[in-house]
Amino acid sequence: MNTNAVADSLYNYLISRHPRVYRNKAPQSPVPPYVVYRVESVVNSYPSEDLYLNIDIYEDVTRSVRVMEDLVDSIDNGLNHTVVNTDTLNMQFEREQRQYINPEELVSSHLINLRYVVRAYFK
Repeated sequence: MNTNAVADSLYNYLISRHPRVYRNKAPQSPVPPYVVYRVESVVNSYPSEDLYLNIDIYEDVTRSVRVMEDLVDSIDNGLNHTVVNTDTLNMQFEREQRQYINPEELVSSHLINLRYVVRAYFK
């Protein structure tokens, strides 16, 4: 299992969609909108690994959600039902959820969470 290879591949994809992408945690004062993603191991099912991928897209609460929704659509349209083949691994993505979290819960941000089940085969 090489979580960094998975995360690096995902970073390369996400940075092609938006310039502010962070793994696991955003910096202290990020400029919205921005993307935070996490790769979480679920099941070791030889010869593959089943993973969860969480992608959170944040937008300032004073701004419209339209730009954020377009960004989410762009990310999701490129990942959902997609197979990615690199030199070191193959990954298949299936969206499990797309959830909007309203600003009342987060105070200063809009949030949309995308969650994927990823089957990864390492070469």
